[in-house]
Amino acid sequence: MVDVMPRDEQERLLARMEGFPLHQRLGFELIDARDGTARARVAVGPDVLNAGGVLHGGVLYAVLDITAFCAAVTAVPSNTNAATHDLHVSVLRASPPGAVLELSAQVQKTGKRLLFVDAEARIDGVLVALARVTKSLIPFPTQG
Repeated sequence: MVDVMPRDEQERLLARMEGFPLHQRLGFELIDARDGTARARVAVGPDVLNAGGVLHGGVLYAVLDITAFCAAVTAVPSNTNAATHDLHVSVLRASPPGAVLELSAQVQKTGKRLLFVDAEARIDGVLVALARVTKSLIPFPTQG
């Protein structure tokens, strides 16, 4: 069993996530993250569409990865970063403009050096994409 970072430390890190310019640009909104899970949402607006007029695949991959990170934060030890090691996404259907992506992620396993997260995106309850995310657990450098 991993000794996870204290809840107040998790909340500080998660609050910083919402302030990142990329996350704001993508419209990422964290709903909740605790106990190895995370829920978020993203509105599919005109700034994130591809040439075909639907959500750009790279944006979908990014918001699934961000949601996976938020779940990982609640399952790692203090002073540990969870950096993306591998990301595999299966897109099942297009996400049209005006839709709201409902994102969720669940930590499946935490090891000494790796953490595995499954994530998904839904629109109105219909599955849009599945992701398997592997995170490398890296200690933050000590200050001193």
